[in-house]
Amino acid sequence: MINLTRVVIISGEGTEPGAIEPHTGLPTMRAIKARLTRERCGGDRWAHAIAYVAEGEGVNLETDSPRSWPPAYDRAFKD
Repeated sequence: MINLTRVVIISGEGTEPGAIEPHTGLPTMRAIKARLTRERCGGDRWAHAIAYVAEGEGVNLETDSPRSWPPAYDRAFKD
């Protein structure tokens, strides 16, 4: 079971790197998927949700594929 209390949402348009924001809503898959739907604006934008797993490791919540957890994600929680 993945801990959903530390999740970042990465969203943007086109090939731009995108904005990194912490998910501050309820720590449930339903709330995270609702946030991704809003971020995607009916297909005009892209968005991913990455959950923290361990030091330097994360997982894409929609695909269950491993992702890195760079320091920029940690900084999103401090801003």
